[in-house]
Amino acid sequence: MHLQDEIKEVRLSNRLKSSAACLVGDEHDLSPRLQRLLEQIGQELPKTKRILELNPDHLLVSKLHSVYAENANDPRLELYAKLLVGQAHLTESGQLPDPAAFSQALADLMMRSV
Repeated sequence: MHLQDEIKEVRLSNRLKSSAACLVGDEHDLSPRLQRLLEQIGQELPKTKRILELNPDHLLVSKLHSVYAENANDPRLELYAKLLVGQAHLTESGQLPDPAAFSQALADLMMRSV
């Protein structure tokens, strides 16, 4: 996995219906909202990694699985993974941990498409 510095684990989810992915915390992790509140009042918090849950019934996840099955070393997979995690961050908190990296990944995907 290319995102091991950011993601604790990846697992399939049965709770997602229309989204391809979401981020969740472990049982004892602080919620993103509480983390932001504590940071705003000056509390230093240890970096926590989130769990990426994937919807196995989503068309995007199915297509990514097909790409992986054809070639597990396909360089597009890293780009798609970055975008999928960025999308999950936006859904969860409305913020990206690294907006420049997300923007670059999006631009790279667009360049490959045109």
